Order: sequence, then structure tokens, then C-alpha cells
Amino acid sequence: MNFVYSLEMLGTAAFAVSGALAASRKRMDIFGFCVLALMPAVGGGTIRDIIIDRVPVFWVSDNRYVAVAVIAALVVFFAPHQRPGIRREILVWADALGLALFAALGTEICLQHDTGPLVAVMLGVTTAVTGGMIRDVICNEIPLILSREIYATAAFAASLAYVLADRMALGDNVALTVGVITGLAIRGLAILYNWSLPPFGSSR
Repeated sequence: MNFVYSLEMLGTAAFAVSGALAASRKRMDIFGFCVLALMPAVGGGTIRDIIIDRVPVFWVSDNRYVAVAVIAALVVFFAPHQRPGIRREILVWADALGLALFAALGTEICLQHDTGPLVAVMLGVTTAVTGGMIRDVICNEIPLILSREIYATAAFAASLAYVLADRMALGDNVALTVGVITGLAIRGLAILYNWSLPPFGSSR
């Protein structure tokens, strides 16, 4: 298993855990856990692959992505129950890891399909945030991307960092590492220090 594939599986597991934990907060059954785990794990990448005409979609050609997501959902479902506050903390950090990983990986895939840097960054962000949006909508919650939290901004930073590292010819693995660290650092600091973007009219 190469470095890139390992990161893809890690990102899939991280986002799946975030979805399963969201299902636990809503007290869903085991089917609900699996559905909510799959949404962030494969949702964003599916939209990306459709846009860039990548056939077949990644999880159709390699069912291990679905398997990892379902296994993560089952582990969370059968794990000892934790206090809501702890579940929330794990969800937020698992989501942050998945966000950074999928933003950088999505950008790499797009550049490999000759989309150009701008489109690669846009679709890298799409890969990172779309699945989480679907998860939150199913849970009847306001998606993080629409809140004041620094969320999509962190995904954008991860994608942009990957493009810059790639243009410096540092190599794919180094570019991925730079992108993931950048996105995770920004999102992590935002979580720790409650950073947020100013709302409209705040300077008035």
C-alpha cells in the first residue's frame, strides 16, 4: 500500500468516524450509522469524479473505500458509549483530519487529470466539504461550511498549499504532506482558539 493510498484510507476512516459519531448524537440505528458514515467518506469525492469525468467513480472501482467506511461505522456503533461532550470532541477532530486529507488528495487527483491549478483548488475544497455538508443536512443541522467557523478556509489553504508545493516540484508525497499539515493546522487552531470569520456588517 503506497503513501497516497494510505492517506486516502485514513481520510475515509476519519470522515466515516465523524459521520458515525453524528449518527450517535441523533441516536440512529445501525443502518443510519452506516449511511452517515458513507456520506462524508465518499460524497465529496463522488461529486469531484463526476465533474472531472473520472470513470468509474473511485469507490465503484475500489470497494475498499466503502468497506473502510462501514467498518468505521460499526466500530463506533458497538464501542462503549461516551459522554456527549467527548463524542463531540472526537467528531470535530476526526472531521478536521478528513477535511485536510481530502482537500489535498482531491487537489492532487484533479491536477493529474489536467484541470489546471484554479479548478484543482476549487474541486479540492469540494472534495473536502461536500460530504460533511450532506452529513449535517441529514442530521438537520447547519453545515459547518455555512457557519462562521474556519472550515472551508482550511480546506482552501490545504488545496492551495498542495498546488504551490507541486509547482515547486517538491514531489507528490511532499506536496501532500505540506497540504495536509497546512489544512489541519489552520482548522486545528480554529478549533482550539475558536477562530471564526467576521460576519457581514460586523465592522459597522
